[in-house]
Amino acid sequence: MIYLAYDGSINGDWIAGYAITLAIHDPARRLVILHVATGEFPLDEARAKIEGIERRAIAAGVVVDVAVVPSSGDVFHDLLARIKNGSDVAVVCGARANPRAHQLMRPFRGTRVRGGGRGYLDGTVSERLLDHRRFDVAAIRVVQPGLLGAPRRFLFPVAGDLAGLRAGMNLLGRFGPIADYVHLLHVVMVKRVVFRRLRETDAAKLRARGWRYLDGVELELAARTGLGADKIGADVVVSDDWAHETIIAASRHKSQLILLEASRRHLAGGFFWGDPVEVALRDAPCDVAVYRGGDG
Repeated sequence: MIYLAYDGSINGDWIAGYAITLAIHDPARRLVILHVATGEFPLDEARAKIEGIERRAIAAGVVVDVAVVPSSGDVFHDLLARIKNGSDVAVVCGARANPRAHQLMRPFRGTRVRGGGRGYLDGTVSERLLDHRRFDVAAIRVVQPGLLGAPRRFLFPVAGDLAGLRAGMNLLGRFGPIADYVHLLHVVMVKRVVFRRLRETDAAKLRARGWRYLDGVELELAARTGLGADKIGADVVVSDDWAHETIIAASRHKSQLILLEASRRHLAGGFFWGDPVEVALRDAPCDVAVYRGGDG
């Protein structure tokens, strides 16, 4: 089952396309649209736009439920009270909260970087949903609204334990047969001072180790998504800046969506201006979906 946390903004309209696409290829073929009426947008306007999203989903063969609820003052808990927990549930973030309550309620916004040096996820409802752990979450920044939430070329940066990547693989699998190509990118990170003095022989050893790691990731990805070898590419890069390498790879491979892991450890530390995830969200040439990884 797919939930769309819809805020009434134009970014929310763009994110709705992703929710519909995921619902089309979800076994339940069911979409629940949740809107918390914070008063930021006129309710009549929000209802009219929700009706438009509902018509699009129904036309695609998706069963739709709509819940428009009053705000209690904490949008995160308003949403949480209406989302079913479970491994078969995925939440697409598009809800925005009352901007006067930054620490608890500042929303995920995908159209621009906010003022004051803050990034895209810091202190947002989406950040709190990502940290909840009871269901899958995709916090999406839309750069290419013309895709209508139906990308076909994906960039999947991978690192760390496979347990953390499985949520991203599950999300990728929900796109179903529309996935034409998935490029795996493994950035072997070294400290900047080491990277500047790194000999080619040492870099080659690091790359060889990275390729061994990628072999296991590719096998797991194919098993979980059903993608054939002809639809999966891979690169190993040694670098001191994985966000920069991700942005370059997205441009090189003409990616339409980057699936970006935010680990539990990352979420516990919070997002901040200059954080690699925020840099990728800010500078990526395509749409970006941040998902929660494992506990590592």
